[in-house]
Amino acid sequence: MKYRFALAAIMAAATFFAACDEDSGTMGIVTTQDAVSSFSNNFKITSNSLLLDSVVGSTSKCYFGLVRDIETGTDIRAEFLAQFHTFEDYELPDYESIVKNEAGEIEADSVELRLYYGNYFGEGTNPMKMAVFELDRENVIREDQTYYATDDLTQFLPADATPLASHIFTPSDYTLSESERTSSSHYNNVRVRLPKSFGTRILRAAHEHPEYFRDSWQFIHRVFPGFYFKLQSGIGTMLTLDVSALNVYFRYVVKDSTYVGVSRFSATPEVIQSTMFKNDDLQKLISNNQPFTYLKSPAGIATELVLPVNEVFSGHENDSISRARVILTRYNDFDETTNALGIPSNLLMVPKARIHSFFANHQVADGMTTYTTSFASAYNTYTFDNISHLLSRLYRTKLQRMAAEGLTSAQYDAKYPEWNHVVLVPVNIATTSDSSTGTTRQTSVTHDFSLNSIRLVGGTEPIDLQVIYSSYLK
Repeated sequence: MKYRFALAAIMAAATFFAACDEDSGTMGIVTTQDAVSSFSNNFKITSNSLLLDSVVGSTSKCYFGLVRDIETGTDIRAEFLAQFHTFEDYELPDYESIVKNEAGEIEADSVELRLYYGNYFGEGTNPMKMAVFELDRENVIREDQTYYATDDLTQFLPADATPLASHIFTPSDYTLSESERTSSSHYNNVRVRLPKSFGTRILRAAHEHPEYFRDSWQFIHRVFPGFYFKLQSGIGTMLTLDVSALNVYFRYVVKDSTYVGVSRFSATPEVIQSTMFKNDDLQKLISNNQPFTYLKSPAGIATELVLPVNEVFSGHENDSISRARVILTRYNDFDETTNALGIPSNLLMVPKARIHSFFANHQVADGMTTYTTSFASAYNTYTFDNISHLLSRLYRTKLQRMAAEGLTSAQYDAKYPEWNHVVLVPVNIATTSDSSTGTTRQTSVTHDFSLNSIRLVGGTEPIDLQVIYSSYLK
């Protein structure tokens, strides 16, 4: 039995050898004369709920609606703004071919907005009322700034703003037959009719100033800055919008035949789309006297962990950490047969000092100081399998700063009280695969703005950190 245990320990050390931090100063060099001694220990991580104050709001999807989290009684409201993209060197048909009005001027036949959504939360029969405003042409949302999900986006509306249109709809469109609604070719959408005068302005600008349509920047700043979509009434539904399209219809003549033309502009990742979230009464959920912490999205509450770095390295300064594993268990005492919010699919672990810059700079997890993991429904857990690099990096940084600033360990902890704090945030992860090597890499890690609300075991119940050490004896 002792032989088998020793062999298993050696194999475990070898398995995680490649994950050791080569720059940590704690890793030995294995030779044929080295003997590997492996041993493990458990430490306690403390945790608390953390209210997120700055969540980057730009995203490829937009959200619209108002729902109540029945578990916590908090309301989540979402409104959004969107700019619209034009194709480079956009052109109308020849001026002479376009059908004119009685005054001999170009005029739109009709104008519509189509807001396409693949998913929604809540009941399909809930009536909702939307108001559409044109953004301020003198105060255009800027491409060189980062906007956050809690920013008041109504700042980009004119002071005397009035809606171009209002529209009442239900997520399931009952103006269509059941066969049309359930058809595989049907794409759920909200259709909002806009005034003809708005479309006429677009068409005339295209004729009079074609240079304004050569790229999206010119179009947004010279012709049309975008729309703000405001919820006027309705509760119980949240739409996840994939794309918004503005269609301006007109007629033109070719060889004595009249055709219907459409100028289409879309809200796409090439231009700014930003959702404003309002989460009511989240502060009441923040408490240090509960056996759990919250993860709530969108733009809600994260979980903060305090890693016991000092304890992990105390007495092990010359050992290597082969593995440091954290298992986070979902606190599951809620009746899920009711209309509860979802479970985050992916979590990011990021040092607290970097949480804002990570998203603002469009970074991905590097497996050294930032990590991602997925929810394991079979076990009701999230597992960060090996954060040894992060622990070593935090400890090494502390030693370097202590030496540079002449601080004791206690003085360093007092001066930099959050040096060992990390934050868990729900995220969406995009990846790409290399068929030649069989590897997958992350291409983006962004805030998860879908409706999720869970609790993790923590707070007054410390979380286990499982550490395996390796030492090398001559």
